[in-house]
Amino acid sequence: MAQKHNKRGINTIEQATKDFLAQLKSRLKESTFSRYSFICERHIIPYFKGMSLNKLNSENIEKFAQYKLSHGGLTSKPLSPKTINDMTCLLLQIAKNYCSFDVDIDKLNYKLADINVFTEVEYSKLKAYLAIGLDNKKLGIMVAMLTGVRIGELCALKWENIDLNCAVITINKTIQRIKTDTGKGKAKTKIIIDTPKSDASIRTIPIPDILLRKLKDFKANDNTYLLTNTADYIEPRIYQRHFKSYLVECNIKDNNFHTIRHTFATMAVLREVDIKTVSLLLGHSDVSFTMKRYVHPNIEHKRLQIEKLAIGF
Repeated sequence: MAQKHNKRGINTIEQATKDFLAQLKSRLKESTFSRYSFICERHIIPYFKGMSLNKLNSENIEKFAQYKLSHGGLTSKPLSPKTINDMTCLLLQIAKNYCSFDVDIDKLNYKLADINVFTEVEYSKLKAYLAIGLDNKKLGIMVAMLTGVRIGELCALKWENIDLNCAVITINKTIQRIKTDTGKGKAKTKIIIDTPKSDASIRTIPIPDILLRKLKDFKANDNTYLLTNTADYIEPRIYQRHFKSYLVECNIKDNNFHTIRHTFATMAVLREVDIKTVSLLLGHSDVSFTMKRYVHPNIEHKRLQIEKLAIGF
């Protein structure tokens, strides 16, 4: 079948993908465009190399998704179902824009990976460790444990975003390292400071009293970063290393920084904080995602609920 853009000489999936990226560049945030480019250059284009655009149909998109689920990326490292779904959605957008026929395929029905959380014992050990020789870097861990902020948001947090009088933290920036195109076939990276991933991620979080007292002790110039008390930031991957070194010193099994966020959310749900509030605190754009991700009670919670059902039996 004829394609919408044949008159522009776009006849292959690779050509359509590159043209699609070129049109997106001026409309997307730099970090989002970097992610799309990486998916296209490392996964979509190599897989569909030389394939005609009229082959971009439901069957071949499904084959691509299944191949990526089983073979992973360039290093054979397994790709998450969420990443595969993002790739599929990009292919669907390309098909919609460049094919004269409809591609009718549901989003890949992926299963969210199991989340890691700290046990109560691990959480207590980490809290006790932070209390000894508290400094700005350790204070940052405490902030994450009591607010659920992402590591990029924490690294970008300045004192001007912390209102000690009103006891609130405003999240409106994030730091991340993104891949850049050198034009020479070699991938490089750079640090960017930008608004968070979605409008919902720009949020105000109340500061609990225990954290407020600690923050007052460390308060510095408004234009300095919380984690350093200077005008210099710590990038997320460096701060991740500090966090992992704390876990080693606490004799806690290795976990990445995001485990703090998962633990915060899980504890909030188990302590019956209403799910809408949990979603707002985390900066999720959709309450249903929070429900799907965190509302799965542990066995003790289930036991309490079933005992209620047995009352008067």
